[in-house]
Amino acid sequence: MEDAYYNRSCTKRAQIIELVREDRLSNLPIDLLYHILSFLDANDVVRTSALGNNWRNIWSSVPSLKFDFNVFLLQDPYLQMSYYECLSKFWVFFSWTFFMRQAPQVTKLRVLCHYFDVKQFNLLLGLFTAQNVKELEFEARFTVDDFPFSVGFSESLSAVRRYYDTAFGNLKSLRLVTVYFNDAKITEKLFTNCGVLENLSLEYCRMQTLEVFNISAPNLKKFTFLNRRRNIFSPHLFHGRLIMHTPNLVNFCYNGPVICWEFSNRSSVNHAVIEVSYETFIVLYQPKLAAMISALNCAKALSLPSMVPLYLSRAWSGWVRHLPNTRSLRLGMVYTARYIEGLINLLKLTPNLEILSMNFTWGCVYDWKSRYVDLACVSHHLKEVRITGSRYSVFSLEFVKFFLQNAKVLEKIHISQEQQELDPKEFYALRTVNLASKTVALSVTSTSASGQRKCFSLNLGNF
Repeated sequence: MEDAYYNRSCTKRAQIIELVREDRLSNLPIDLLYHILSFLDANDVVRTSALGNNWRNIWSSVPSLKFDFNVFLLQDPYLQMSYYECLSKFWVFFSWTFFMRQAPQVTKLRVLCHYFDVKQFNLLLGLFTAQNVKELEFEARFTVDDFPFSVGFSESLSAVRRYYDTAFGNLKSLRLVTVYFNDAKITEKLFTNCGVLENLSLEYCRMQTLEVFNISAPNLKKFTFLNRRRNIFSPHLFHGRLIMHTPNLVNFCYNGPVICWEFSNRSSVNHAVIEVSYETFIVLYQPKLAAMISALNCAKALSLPSMVPLYLSRAWSGWVRHLPNTRSLRLGMVYTARYIEGLINLLKLTPNLEILSMNFTWGCVYDWKSRYVDLACVSHHLKEVRITGSRYSVFSLEFVKFFLQNAKVLEKIHISQEQQELDPKEFYALRTVNLASKTVALSVTSTSASGQRKCFSLNLGNF
């Protein structure tokens, strides 16, 4: 019996050893290997050539490459070098990686760096053009003294756009972070007649000298414009006029100060996100904010900042056009009577609204009482209400009563509250409310200060 047990143990051990020796990673499909390697820095991708004969040439055909100078700087061979020596080695590695590649093209190129020589990068951009790159992400992690570096990049990129128009026309996705555009001619060369560009993202870019920003891309589907300061050293934002010639635009996202924008064809916009910084609080006395919202009145899904209900609570709320196509609305809110009255005015402008999501960042309302109102969306279309409260906001049961009394087709109310434990007994007071909808259900999720999570549901129609 001992011999039988020993034989079984040896057999099992041999199976485990054979399983460990088997190279499962190398046996994966090549497309899956490319996808895994796309998450690594290019320096680590090249190092995979030392794993074995099967890996020797895989790095040279990976279609997605990422060059991050911060990762390169922390490699063991370069820890003893000076900063500028590492920069020189980084760009040498960048250029040789392209020269030794076997694949005819790089579909996605990501470059994150601090500083480069403009003449040298002209050559590298020529390589990018020759490689027929379809997705380009460039992030300039500069300090206050490094702005000329990004000036050179924008000028170089516009030169490539001009002289290599055929190859540049294959670019489908472009993401530029902290790039300095100091001349309107540069943006005109770069963002005009972009034939196949589908995704454009501009984040933390310096455009304070531009009065007009023109974008012409007939196939552009998604545009993200993060017009914010990344740190205290880059306070100069774009305050001019944005002109969009994008007939097929579907998703539009803007975060920054109030600006003027124009759309040649806004009927294609399906989802729009607008976030306005409070550093331009004076715009509450101007019609610019109303014009920004009205220009996107065709969007079916709309996300607006908390400044909008405050703006609509004032006498000039009539400057905002109706939003007849909006089916889903996401709104920043504050628990005060003025903001809630502004919300009611906003609901008057969205007669076909079906889903309303509100994020309360702070506030505590005691001077506002629910009342009956005659609103088209609340009476005939509103089906779902989502209320999210932060740790700095105090939940208001009176606000929930407003929807229970007026929403006739309401099906669900979901409440989520951070660091404020909600007692189910408090909601029993809703039994006295004359429900407009007999099928409405209430779900509550609250988190206490200690992190304990509590969830419960109520079918108010059964009260």
